[in-house]
Amino acid sequence: MNEKIILVDDEPNILTAYSRTLRRQFSMVTANSGAEALQLMASEGPFAVIVSDMRMPEMDGLQLLSAVKEKYPDTVRVMLTGNADQKTAIDAVNLGDVFRFLNKPCPAEPMANTLNLALKQHQLITAEKDLLENTLKGSIEALLEILQLANPEVFGHTTRIKELMKSCATLLQLKNVWALETTAMLCQLGYVALPTELIEKSASGLTLSSEESSQFNQHSRIAADLIGKIPRMEEISASIRYQANNYDGSEQPLDRLKGDKIPLGARLLKVILDFHNFENGNLEPELALSKMQSHAHIYDPAILETLPIIVNAKPEQQLKEVRVASLAEGMTLAQDIYTHNGMLLARKGQPISNSLCERLINFYRNDNIDESISVML
Repeated sequence: MNEKIILVDDEPNILTAYSRTLRRQFSMVTANSGAEALQLMASEGPFAVIVSDMRMPEMDGLQLLSAVKEKYPDTVRVMLTGNADQKTAIDAVNLGDVFRFLNKPCPAEPMANTLNLALKQHQLITAEKDLLENTLKGSIEALLEILQLANPEVFGHTTRIKELMKSCATLLQLKNVWALETTAMLCQLGYVALPTELIEKSASGLTLSSEESSQFNQHSRIAADLIGKIPRMEEISASIRYQANNYDGSEQPLDRLKGDKIPLGARLLKVILDFHNFENGNLEPELALSKMQSHAHIYDPAILETLPIIVNAKPEQQLKEVRVASLAEGMTLAQDIYTHNGMLLARKGQPISNSLCERLINFYRNDNIDESISVML
């Protein structure tokens, strides 16, 4: 558990006094300026709590805590000030999202009480983050694993879509990547309500009739409605709902949303899914890019610009033939897996999970698949 605290004040005597009286209770680091504090937070962080004096030269406490809020939002912020006027308090709350104010000079006991409260607040923040990023995400991955086993044709593409989403988010330096990855993982959930032949027709690139298009386009609404029932998934639900909206608002956009009014996750999905569909239709990446760039008006330009970088980045991958019995988590399928009678079991690019291992072993024991499988390490 992270309980590190950084104390910032331009008066060395104050830092020395707090270090001497509080060092047995807390893990503390001190800094004489805002610039030094930010440097320490970058090199020795993360820190659970920062306490900053308000009046400091060059960078005052408000500027420092605002920067900390931007760079390290999980760090609880406390302001130490001898100038607690109304404007200072309002600015500190609005700009620095300050947890507590302490009047200067502050005796050791109230300082210790405030630090304990700040540490508890940090525990609440990180526990909430852990719930969202690990528990919820793990549950979603378990759900998708079941769906992949039930319908590998549809959900076998999830891994590739997630990889493209992560690459775009990284290049664009986006925050909350876990939510974007989850959006990518769940964007095709509504396919469970569509007829198999309609999914296959769309995936093959064949032109859908107006009635078929209307039916197919319902999958995003179905998925969004299902996901919207889960607490704290409203942002993801909205991104999935508007994934087919064109950036320029053409072709009857859902709810008339266009441009930057379309949720960011939906704008990312529009680019990623169109590229993936071209890729899945055996169109060379360069041709897929060219085709999309000729219709650039329907995509968010900043997101579209990331595609050539992602496509041209070819990570080194080690291919290896392994026996079915030697499959393990951490491997990724380098081939589609079909039974001898032509039934698809798993898609190329799908990560190996324990449940998939067991399934493939069972099919192999019944002499339904080959003994060796190509994987990426």
